[in-house]
Amino acid sequence: MKKKRGRVKKERVLDKRVAIYFLVSLIILNVALGALSVAKVTGVLIPSQPMPKIDNGVIDLDDLTLEQKIAQMVVTLGVRYYSDAYKRMQIGGVHLHAMESNELFTSTIASFQEGMSIPFMITVDLEGCVNPFAHFKEFGSVNEVDTLGKAFEKGKIEGKYLSDMGVTVDFAPVVDLNDDIWDCRSFPGDEESISELANAYILGMQDEGILATAKHYPGKTLVIKDPHKFLAAAEITEQDLYPYRTLVEKGSVKAIMVSHLITYGEVNSEGKPSVASKKIIDGLREDIGFEGLIITDEINMQGVKKFYDTVDEMYLDVFKAGSDIVLNFNSDPNELHKMISIIADAVLDGEISRERIDASVKKILEFKGLIVE
Repeated sequence: MKKKRGRVKKERVLDKRVAIYFLVSLIILNVALGALSVAKVTGVLIPSQPMPKIDNGVIDLDDLTLEQKIAQMVVTLGVRYYSDAYKRMQIGGVHLHAMESNELFTSTIASFQEGMSIPFMITVDLEGCVNPFAHFKEFGSVNEVDTLGKAFEKGKIEGKYLSDMGVTVDFAPVVDLNDDIWDCRSFPGDEESISELANAYILGMQDEGILATAKHYPGKTLVIKDPHKFLAAAEITEQDLYPYRTLVEKGSVKAIMVSHLITYGEVNSEGKPSVASKKIIDGLREDIGFEGLIITDEINMQGVKKFYDTVDEMYLDVFKAGSDIVLNFNSDPNELHKMISIIADAVLDGEISRERIDASVKKILEFKGLIVE
């Protein structure tokens, strides 16, 4: 009887040990799975690109991997939490929205630039009534600017402010002829006045070392439907194109942003959103004669996204169209890595030429102050 009780006791102890081992193993597994999930979400599992070789400011384009080159063509939302993943992929730039203080802006920019051989392009939207610094700094709307002197001074003041902060690109000025949606983002007057005021503003801003960006080519973006929310089409006239022709002829504009509108008339996007139309991008280079940086409007806006069944299809069309810089504000590093991989595969398959990628990356690196061989 004693032996039987002892055996039962041992079996109970063994059962408890097994239960404890099982519980501990389950806890370890859950912790491991949680850590893996966090690692995936933060982009830790995305492989790092090799450190670029830069000698006295000179970089050999052939030393960059295909993925590095494509990443340089991407500007994403500047989410500090994902900065390590952006750095490993060597994303070309980050866009900053509103923050609570000047100090938060400058510290965020410094943290992104730390340790980067090729610096990030730091972009903002300081235009019209859109002001990411509104919590602590006021800037007047451009619809109040009615002389060349005021336009140049506004560009200088805003350019110096951005330069001191560490920003490198402003997505301004808007040169749409009318603003029926926000009523504060366009200069006053006809196409000639708007062109002259925009030119003065650009000269003032670029005098302070900030790249200004004329937008939204080919026009009519602010008079149809809000492209953030709607897919829309518009007829483009010679008047709409006038500011772009004028700014290119004057040689002041170094960057132009292309809209999502489906266009017809003087400029025909052939049934596609303009950012995804090779005819639009080629026309900007060949017909308008623009040799600077061509930038897409943000591709997660409904004005382009609604046109496609899948984002993968959208990615391919946008890159095939030929812009130099693609704005993708889906800050998830895994999604950005997927986009880069899709485009890299398209290059390897011959759908997108290496020469087209190299031409864009060369312009981007030169803007960043590097000498490209």
